[in-house]
Amino acid sequence: MDIQLKKWGNSIGFRIPQKIAESFGIDENSIVELTESKDALVITKKQNVSTLDQLLSSIPHDFQYPDDVIDFVESEALGQEMI
Repeated sequence: MDIQLKKWGNSIGFRIPQKIAESFGIDENSIVELTESKDALVITKKQNVSTLDQLLSSIPHDFQYPDDVIDFVESEALGQEMI
């Protein structure tokens, strides 16, 4: 597939066709990494960085700590831990 490059400020840009963007899960909020190869430019979609709120909301309501860490999680502070 040939794509025409266009001047964009002091840079050169191109458009990713919608069908290709959808197949890679890319939208206008995606972050991609551009790397150089000998004779190629490689575009790699970067994983979205979750916020703390997003991570916390992803924890199931019925979550239970595994047996091997439950004692640690429920133990009292023993030193000068910051709480």
